[in-house]
Amino acid sequence: MMKTVMGTMSSPDSQFSSDVSNKGLNHTLHLYTPNVDKYAIQRAFLISNRNDEKIVYVTANDHASLIREFNIANVDLKIIKPEEIRGLDKEKNCDLRLIIDAGSIVDQKDAEIEERESYLNDLSKRHRVNCLCTYDVTKLNFEKIKRLAMHHNQLRLTTNDLTILSGDLFDESMLSGDSIEKMVKDNLESIILAIIFQKNTMCGTDIIGNIHLKFNVLLSPGTIYPLLHSLKQKGLLTVKKLGKEMIYTPVEDAKPKIKSIVNEHIHARKLLNHYLQQEIKI
Repeated sequence: MMKTVMGTMSSPDSQFSSDVSNKGLNHTLHLYTPNVDKYAIQRAFLISNRNDEKIVYVTANDHASLIREFNIANVDLKIIKPEEIRGLDKEKNCDLRLIIDAGSIVDQKDAEIEERESYLNDLSKRHRVNCLCTYDVTKLNFEKIKRLAMHHNQLRLTTNDLTILSGDLFDESMLSGDSIEKMVKDNLESIILAIIFQKNTMCGTDIIGNIHLKFNVLLSPGTIYPLLHSLKQKGLLTVKKLGKEMIYTPVEDAKPKIKSIVNEHIHARKLLNHYLQQEIKI
Protein backbone atom coordinates (compact mmCIF):
# COMPACT_ATOMS: atom_id res chain seq x y z
CA MET A 1 0.00 0.00 0.00
CA MET A 2 1.22 3.47 -0.82
CA LYS A 3 2.05 5.67 2.13
CA THR A 4 2.32 9.44 2.35
CA VAL A 5 4.74 11.33 4.55
CA MET A 6 4.55 15.11 4.86
CA GLY A 7 6.88 17.85 6.02
CA THR A 8 8.29 21.23 5.07
CA MET A 9 11.08 21.81 2.59
CA SER A 10 14.03 22.65 4.79
CA SER A 11 17.62 21.70 5.42
CA PRO A 12 20.51 22.68 7.68
CA ASP A 13 22.14 23.80 4.45
CA SER A 14 20.73 27.25 3.63
CA GLN A 15 21.03 26.54 -0.10
CA PHE A 16 18.16 24.09 0.26
CA SER A 17 15.67 26.86 1.06
CA SER A 18 13.33 27.84 -1.78
CA ASP A 19 14.05 31.13 -3.49
CA VAL A 20 10.54 31.25 -4.99
CA SER A 21 8.92 34.33 -3.51
CA ASN A 22 6.51 35.35 -6.28
CA LYS A 23 2.96 34.57 -5.16
CA GLY A 24 1.95 34.19 -8.83
CA LEU A 25 3.79 30.87 -9.04
CA ASN A 26 2.93 27.55 -7.42
CA HIS A 27 5.94 25.51 -8.50
CA THR A 28 6.09 21.78 -7.67
CA LEU A 29 9.07 19.53 -8.30
CA HIS A 30 7.94 15.90 -8.59
CA LEU A 31 10.67 13.26 -8.73
CA TYR A 32 9.74 9.70 -9.66
CA THR A 33 11.48 6.36 -10.12
CA PRO A 34 11.35 4.47 -13.46
CA ASN A 35 8.81 1.90 -12.18
CA VAL A 36 6.23 4.65 -11.51
CA ASP A 37 3.58 5.72 -14.06
CA LYS A 38 4.52 9.38 -14.48
CA TYR A 39 1.31 10.00 -16.44
CA ALA A 40 -0.78 9.04 -13.39
CA ILE A 41 1.08 11.77 -11.46
CA GLN A 42 0.43 14.26 -14.22
CA ARG A 43 -3.24 13.32 -14.63
CA ALA A 44 -3.76 13.87 -10.90
CA PHE A 45 -2.34 17.37 -11.36
CA LEU A 46 -4.63 18.05 -14.34
CA ILE A 47 -7.95 17.02 -12.81
CA SER A 48 -7.92 19.94 -10.38
CA ASN A 49 -7.68 22.52 -13.16
CA ARG A 50 -10.04 25.48 -13.15
CA ASN A 51 -12.10 26.41 -16.20
CA ASP A 52 -10.22 29.70 -16.60
CA GLU A 53 -6.78 28.04 -16.75
CA LYS A 54 -4.93 27.41 -20.00
CA ILE A 55 -3.20 24.00 -19.84
CA VAL A 56 0.17 23.55 -21.53
CA TYR A 57 2.22 20.33 -21.60
CA VAL A 58 5.93 20.62 -22.41
CA THR A 59 7.55 17.38 -23.60
CA ALA A 60 9.99 15.84 -26.06
CA ASN A 61 7.76 12.76 -26.49
CA ASP A 62 5.42 11.95 -29.37
CA HIS A 63 2.27 14.08 -29.22
CA ALA A 64 -0.16 11.40 -30.43
CA SER A 65 0.71 9.01 -27.59
CA LEU A 66 0.19 11.81 -25.06
CA ILE A 67 -3.31 12.52 -26.34
CA ARG A 68 -4.18 8.87 -25.63
CA GLU A 69 -2.74 9.14 -22.12
CA PHE A 70 -4.68 12.28 -21.23
CA ASN A 71 -7.97 12.02 -23.14
CA ILE A 72 -9.67 10.52 -20.07
CA ALA A 73 -8.79 13.65 -18.08
CA ASN A 74 -11.16 15.56 -20.39
CA VAL A 75 -9.03 18.70 -20.62
CA ASP A 76 -8.10 21.00 -23.48
CA LEU A 77 -4.38 20.32 -23.63
CA LYS A 78 -1.84 22.32 -25.66
CA ILE A 79 1.35 20.29 -26.25
CA ILE A 80 4.62 22.04 -27.07
CA LYS A 81 8.28 21.05 -27.37
CA PRO A 82 10.85 22.19 -24.77
CA GLU A 83 12.43 24.63 -27.21
CA GLU A 84 9.03 26.31 -27.68
CA ILE A 85 8.52 27.18 -24.02
CA ARG A 86 9.50 30.82 -24.44
CA GLY A 87 6.49 31.22 -26.70
CA LEU A 88 4.42 31.33 -23.52
CA ASP A 89 5.41 35.00 -23.35
CA LYS A 90 2.99 35.56 -26.23
CA GLU A 91 0.00 34.30 -24.25
CA LYS A 92 -2.51 36.95 -23.32
CA ASN A 93 -2.94 37.69 -19.63
CA CYS A 94 -4.31 34.41 -18.26
CA ASP A 95 -3.80 31.71 -15.64
CA LEU A 96 -1.51 28.92 -16.80
CA ARG A 97 -1.36 25.30 -15.63
CA LEU A 98 1.94 23.86 -16.89
CA ILE A 99 3.38 20.37 -16.89
CA ILE A 100 7.08 20.18 -17.68
CA ASP A 101 7.78 16.55 -18.61
CA ALA A 102 11.49 16.97 -17.94
CA GLY A 103 11.99 13.19 -17.77
CA SER A 104 11.36 13.05 -21.53
CA ILE A 105 14.25 15.41 -22.33
CA VAL A 106 17.49 13.54 -23.08
CA ASP A 107 20.92 14.79 -21.95
CA GLN A 108 19.76 18.01 -20.31
CA LYS A 109 22.61 20.36 -19.50
CA ASP A 110 22.66 22.06 -16.10
CA ALA A 111 22.58 25.46 -17.79
CA GLU A 112 19.46 24.49 -19.77
CA ILE A 113 17.63 23.42 -16.63
CA GLU A 114 18.65 26.60 -14.80
CA GLU A 115 17.50 28.74 -17.73
CA ARG A 116 14.10 27.01 -17.95
CA GLU A 117 13.40 27.16 -14.21
CA SER A 118 14.42 30.82 -14.02
CA TYR A 119 12.20 31.57 -17.00
CA LEU A 120 9.20 29.95 -15.27
CA ASN A 121 9.77 32.13 -12.23
CA ASP A 122 9.99 35.19 -14.45
CA LEU A 123 6.83 34.14 -16.34
CA SER A 124 4.87 34.28 -13.10
CA LYS A 125 5.36 38.07 -13.05
CA ARG A 126 3.01 38.26 -16.05
CA HIS A 127 0.72 35.27 -15.44
CA ARG A 128 -0.52 33.28 -12.48
CA VAL A 129 1.28 29.99 -12.99
CA ASN A 130 0.59 26.57 -11.47
CA CYS A 131 3.49 24.39 -12.62
CA LEU A 132 4.42 20.73 -12.14
CA CYS A 133 7.96 19.73 -13.17
CA THR A 134 8.42 15.94 -13.32
CA TYR A 135 11.90 14.36 -13.40
CA ASP A 136 13.17 10.78 -13.37
CA VAL A 137 15.14 10.88 -10.12
CA THR A 138 17.59 8.18 -11.30
CA LYS A 139 18.85 10.58 -13.99
CA LEU A 140 19.74 13.31 -11.49
CA ASN A 141 22.71 13.55 -9.18
CA PHE A 142 22.43 15.07 -5.71
CA GLU A 143 23.77 18.46 -6.74
CA LYS A 144 21.25 18.75 -9.56
CA ILE A 145 18.37 17.86 -7.22
CA LYS A 146 19.68 20.41 -4.76
CA ARG A 147 19.69 23.13 -7.43
CA LEU A 148 16.20 22.17 -8.64
CA ALA A 149 14.80 22.34 -5.10
CA MET A 150 15.87 25.98 -4.90
CA HIS A 151 13.48 26.88 -7.74
CA HIS A 152 10.38 25.16 -6.32
CA ASN A 153 8.09 25.74 -3.36
CA GLN A 154 7.05 22.11 -3.06
CA LEU A 155 8.94 18.84 -3.49
CA ARG A 156 7.51 15.34 -3.97
CA LEU A 157 9.21 11.99 -4.45
CA THR A 158 7.21 8.99 -5.66
CA THR A 159 8.34 5.37 -5.81
CA ASN A 160 6.05 2.40 -6.46
CA ASP A 161 5.12 2.14 -2.77
CA LEU A 162 6.00 5.47 -1.21
CA THR A 163 5.28 9.14 -1.78
CA ILE A 164 7.14 11.75 0.24
CA LEU A 165 5.50 15.17 0.14
CA SER A 166 7.40 18.22 1.21
CA GLY A 167 5.85 21.66 0.96
CA ASP A 168 3.53 24.23 2.43
CA LEU A 169 0.04 22.83 1.71
CA PHE A 170 -0.46 21.64 5.29
CA ASP A 171 2.09 23.87 7.02
CA GLU A 172 -0.68 25.82 8.78
CA SER A 173 -2.48 22.67 9.90
CA MET A 174 -2.02 21.22 13.37
CA LEU A 175 -2.64 17.74 11.97
CA SER A 176 0.20 15.29 11.43
CA GLY A 177 0.51 13.33 8.20
CA ASP A 178 -0.51 10.13 10.00
CA SER A 179 -3.63 11.83 11.46
CA ILE A 180 -4.72 13.08 8.04
CA GLU A 181 -4.18 9.68 6.43
CA LYS A 182 -6.16 7.92 9.20
CA MET A 183 -8.97 10.49 8.89
CA VAL A 184 -9.22 9.88 5.13
CA LYS A 185 -9.23 6.08 5.49
CA ASP A 186 -11.78 6.14 8.33
CA ASN A 187 -14.14 8.27 6.23
CA LEU A 188 -13.26 6.93 2.79
CA GLU A 189 -16.72 5.73 1.75
CA SER A 190 -18.31 9.13 2.40
CA ILE A 191 -15.38 10.94 0.75
CA ILE A 192 -15.70 8.82 -2.42
CA LEU A 193 -19.48 9.25 -2.55
CA ALA A 194 -19.12 13.04 -2.13
CA ILE A 195 -16.47 13.24 -4.88
CA ILE A 196 -18.48 11.17 -7.38
CA PHE A 197 -21.70 13.00 -6.47
CA GLN A 198 -19.99 16.30 -7.28
CA LYS A 199 -18.06 15.20 -10.40
CA ASN A 200 -20.77 12.75 -11.55
CA THR A 201 -18.42 10.59 -13.65
CA MET A 202 -14.97 9.43 -12.54
CA CYS A 203 -12.53 6.56 -12.94
CA GLY A 204 -10.55 5.05 -10.07
CA THR A 205 -7.39 6.95 -11.09
CA ASP A 206 -9.30 10.24 -10.97
CA ILE A 207 -10.59 9.45 -7.48
CA ILE A 208 -7.10 8.56 -6.23
CA GLY A 209 -5.74 11.78 -7.78
CA ASN A 210 -8.55 13.90 -6.33
CA ILE A 211 -7.94 12.57 -2.80
CA HIS A 212 -4.19 13.03 -3.29
CA LEU A 213 -4.61 16.67 -4.27
CA LYS A 214 -7.13 17.56 -1.56
CA PHE A 215 -5.53 15.74 1.39
CA ASN A 216 -1.94 14.93 0.30
CA VAL A 217 -2.77 11.27 0.96
CA LEU A 218 -1.91 8.82 -1.82
CA LEU A 219 -4.06 5.67 -1.61
CA SER A 220 -3.35 2.45 -3.47
CA PRO A 221 -5.76 0.97 -6.05
CA GLY A 222 -6.10 -1.97 -3.64
CA THR A 223 -7.75 0.41 -1.16
CA ILE A 224 -10.03 2.23 -3.62
CA TYR A 225 -11.34 -0.44 -6.01
CA PRO A 226 -12.80 -2.91 -3.47
CA LEU A 227 -14.73 -0.02 -1.92
CA LEU A 228 -15.98 1.10 -5.34
CA HIS A 229 -17.12 -2.48 -6.00
CA SER A 230 -18.92 -2.52 -2.64
CA LEU A 231 -20.73 0.74 -3.48
CA LYS A 232 -21.78 -0.77 -6.80
CA GLN A 233 -23.11 -3.86 -5.01
CA LYS A 234 -25.14 -1.58 -2.73
CA GLY A 235 -26.81 -0.07 -5.81
CA LEU A 236 -25.25 3.38 -5.34
CA LEU A 237 -22.88 3.40 -8.31
CA THR A 238 -22.96 2.10 -11.85
CA VAL A 239 -19.84 1.15 -13.77
CA LYS A 240 -18.92 0.86 -17.45
CA LYS A 241 -15.63 0.21 -19.24
CA LEU A 242 -14.13 3.00 -21.35
CA GLY A 243 -10.85 1.95 -22.95
CA LYS A 244 -8.63 0.66 -20.15
CA GLU A 245 -10.56 2.49 -17.43
CA MET A 246 -13.65 1.57 -15.40
CA ILE A 247 -15.91 4.63 -15.17
CA TYR A 248 -18.11 5.10 -12.09
CA THR A 249 -21.32 7.15 -12.06
CA PRO A 250 -23.99 7.61 -9.38
CA VAL A 251 -27.12 5.57 -10.06
CA GLU A 252 -29.69 8.24 -10.93
CA ASP A 253 -32.35 6.92 -8.56
CA ALA A 254 -29.74 6.58 -5.81
CA LYS A 255 -28.60 10.22 -5.78
CA PRO A 256 -30.97 11.23 -2.92
CA LYS A 257 -29.73 8.23 -0.92
CA ILE A 258 -26.08 9.17 -1.59
CA LYS A 259 -26.77 12.72 -0.43
CA SER A 260 -28.53 11.39 2.66
CA ILE A 261 -25.58 9.08 3.51
CA VAL A 262 -23.07 11.94 3.24
CA ASN A 263 -25.27 14.35 5.23
CA GLU A 264 -25.84 11.74 7.95
CA HIS A 265 -22.06 11.24 8.12
CA ILE A 266 -21.53 15.03 8.48
CA HIS A 267 -24.06 15.31 11.32
CA ALA A 268 -22.63 12.27 13.12
CA ARG A 269 -19.13 13.79 12.96
CA LYS A 270 -20.47 17.10 14.29
CA LEU A 271 -22.09 15.30 17.21
CA LEU A 272 -18.88 13.42 17.98
CA ASN A 273 -16.75 16.59 17.71
CA HIS A 274 -19.13 18.48 20.03
CA TYR A 275 -18.94 15.69 22.61
CA LEU A 276 -15.13 15.56 22.51
CA GLN A 277 -14.83 19.35 22.77
CA GLN A 278 -17.08 19.38 25.82
CA GLU A 279 -15.19 16.53 27.50
CA ILE A 280 -11.70 17.97 27.19
CA LYS A 281 -12.73 21.66 27.06
CA ILE A 282 -11.00 22.54 23.77
